[in-house]
This record gives sequence, structure tokens and C-alpha cells, in this order.
Amino acid sequence: MGQDVNNNGEVQSQLNAANVEGNIYFAKKTRFARRFEKLNQEVKNDERYEGTMEAFKFYLTKLDGISAETKLSDGGFTENEVINAIRRKEKYAKRLQLNRFFESAQWIDSQLFAKIKMDFEGFITPLIDNGASKSEILKEVIVKVVQPVLDLINLEGEDDEVLNYNAEDIFGMVYYLTGQCHINWKNYDSI
Repeated sequence: MGQDVNNNGEVQSQLNAANVEGNIYFAKKTRFARRFEKLNQEVKNDERYEGTMEAFKFYLTKLDGISAETKLSDGGFTENEVINAIRRKEKYAKRLQLNRFFESAQWIDSQLFAKIKMDFEGFITPLIDNGASKSEILKEVIVKVVQPVLDLINLEGEDDEVLNYNAEDIFGMVYYLTGQCHINWKNYDSI
């Protein structure tokens, strides 16, 4: 006794799962994932955006007159550490200029800036206010600020063909925000 099996019909969708118990849910793409996809298309089709999004403009605006170098020095950075931080900031700033003509790049960067700023204020500023050592602060910047952003873009931007940010770039964003006076490495209110 044989069983005749054929597969002549169209395949609508396929799920290969053995011994599944319970419901199976397919997650929709997140706003970030959709923006990374859209950015790939914008660049591929050279769809340039002439304006600047308001959310993005906020982070491009310098809030006070203290330079990044001064803020970092005031935060206990050595001369060499300041030089390296400024190099990272400038490297990121060049990438920012290249990508700012794409609306999705502005959206992604503004969201990442917001996350960096909020994580810095939530986790790092209290350490600064409590007199933590610079090495402890920098370690926490990696753990609480840089790594979460990397995790986010590695997950949501897995198909990213344009930005491809790495840890150096994220640190560059941190130092860019320092230069724009959105992040402080010293409590200036206590002076």
C-alpha cells in the first residue's frame, strides 16, 4: 500500500517546525527595521532629502559654548584621551555629513542620539555626580550606553547596507553629543 504525494499547488507560506505545541506568532517588523530597509532603498535609488527633520535638528544644535575638549578635560580625560575622543567625534561627523541627505538616516541617527542621551543621563550622569572614577565611568559608558545601541542596530539593522555603525562610531556619537553640549562629563551645576 503506497501513498501518492504531490506538491503541484502554489506555496503561500511555509513553516518548518516539528512538534510545535501552542500558538505561533509572526512578529511585524519594527519601526527601526523598516527604516533601515527604507534607507537601503533611498541610497540605492539616490532619493535625497533636502530638509532636516526637527528631531534631528535638535541634536545638531549646539546648546552652550563649552568645547568638547574642555568638557572632556574637565571630566578627567588625559590629553591623549581627548585627542582620541575628538578623532572619534570627527570621524562620526564626516559620516553624518555623508548620510544626512537621506531622510531615514536622519531618523535613525536622531533615534540613536536620543537613546544615547537618555542612557547617558540615566546611568552615567549619576556616576559623575557621585564622583566615580573616570575608568569606572568609561566602563559603564561601554556597558550602559554603547553596547545597548550596538545591540539595537545589530538586531534591527541586520540588513543595513549603508550606516554599518560599529563601537567606534557609537563612541563618536557620544563625543559628538558632547561637542554639541548635550552630554557633560562633569557636573557644571555644582561649580
